[in-house]
Amino acid sequence: MRIAFFSPVHPAPSGISDYAEELLPNLGAHAEISIVVDGYAPTNVEIAARFRVMDDREYDARDFDLALYQLGNSPAHAYIYQRALREAGVIVLHDLVLHHLVAWLTLNHGDRDGYIKAMREAYSERGAQLAEREVLGLEALNRFEFPLSERVIQNARGVIAHSQYVANAVRKFAPQIPVAIIPHEMPNMALVSQHDARAQLHLPHDALLIGSFGNLGPTKRTTILFDGYRAARKHFPNARLLLVGAASPNFDVEGLLKVFGLREAVDVIGHVPFDAFHAYIAAMDVCVNLRYPTAGETSGAVLRMMAQGKAVIVSRVGWFAELPNDAAAKIDVDVLETEMLRVMLERLLIDKELRAALGANARGYVEQNCAVADAARAYADFLQSVIEGRAESKNYFKDADDGRQTTDRDSLPSPLAREQNRVSSDQSSVISGQSSLDGSADWRDEVARAYLDLGLGDEADVLREVARAIVELGANE
Repeated sequence: MRIAFFSPVHPAPSGISDYAEELLPNLGAHAEISIVVDGYAPTNVEIAARFRVMDDREYDARDFDLALYQLGNSPAHAYIYQRALREAGVIVLHDLVLHHLVAWLTLNHGDRDGYIKAMREAYSERGAQLAEREVLGLEALNRFEFPLSERVIQNARGVIAHSQYVANAVRKFAPQIPVAIIPHEMPNMALVSQHDARAQLHLPHDALLIGSFGNLGPTKRTTILFDGYRAARKHFPNARLLLVGAASPNFDVEGLLKVFGLREAVDVIGHVPFDAFHAYIAAMDVCVNLRYPTAGETSGAVLRMMAQGKAVIVSRVGWFAELPNDAAAKIDVDVLETEMLRVMLERLLIDKELRAALGANARGYVEQNCAVADAARAYADFLQSVIEGRAESKNYFKDADDGRQTTDRDSLPSPLAREQNRVSSDQSSVISGQSSLDGSADWRDEVARAYLDLGLGDEADVLREVARAIVELGANE
């Protein structure tokens, strides 16, 4: 079969570039593939040498059996989204929410009418009215509540999802479209010893290291991470938090660290090359990757942590909630979020054997479900069925039919399960002990947003002290 593979590849700034370059060599064993890009030449010499690369403007659907669209919620996917609306193919929905991409294509280019039209087509007159208020600056729209992926899904010949969460949404938007649930691939990764990784990165061998990986921003629950880490550090003063990854535009990490009084306890590493990224993962004792709201994404960073056998704490939302409970520690996004994070951090930091058990289960999960060769075979099977007009919805996870309920706490390693149950059964003491002014963890996000919206800089000492006082008041009340 002849496949037109629409996807960003390096140097395009998208995590899906990594995904595509890992999948392509294996998928190439099953199909004749041409990579369709948007006005640049791939920098991966192996990819460029093995596959035909063409610009989107050269593409002619008559030369292919099927177009395969790797679709994510960023400008790097703009040409793919527009092509998928014009010519039906199979879309790989890396993000269920495409609202930010649609807004970039319309509002960021001065096309207010186009944005309002898109909202009207997806959500009728109510959507158009909300869009008009957004355009006029009267009301900020929560883009995560309005995916704006409905139209491109309904135009597809088939959809590939990486989670049941996304597949369920697709079936709601377009019940007639066949959906394949194919695990997010992850190459076989050799384990790197923690000792060697720390030596390579010049990190202290005797410290307890907590790592947060990937872009930082409000949806990564950064303020919750800082608050929970600060609480855990009272019992583990030698624990350090490392932030590995770039900050989202206009997200003032340094300012927030000052607000939380953590500037001397946190290392802001920033963006690092791929090899160093893996080394930092290997150097950690515990990894944290919180997320809310979710765009329906699957985290390649989390899978890399799991593949390195790390104990990972995630939010119980979307794809993250579907991870086995004995392979990832999950916390709910609710009033207990910060306290549960503190409890999980302390339990994992104090118990090396528990960290190892959780990490071993995590690596086993990735090895069983996420092999690149298996993902490529699943792709080929589904794409061929679409070409032949016999495609049906199918789940390609190896344990898809085992009936496991991944939200059941009983399947956690028993020490973590006991801690979660203890915290949940004692809400009154938790709320009085956690950093909360009103029984809700969300006030920290309000402080963060206010800090950013006001544009506080180094000269805004008074306002910064007010923010810090609010944090301390919540911690001590």
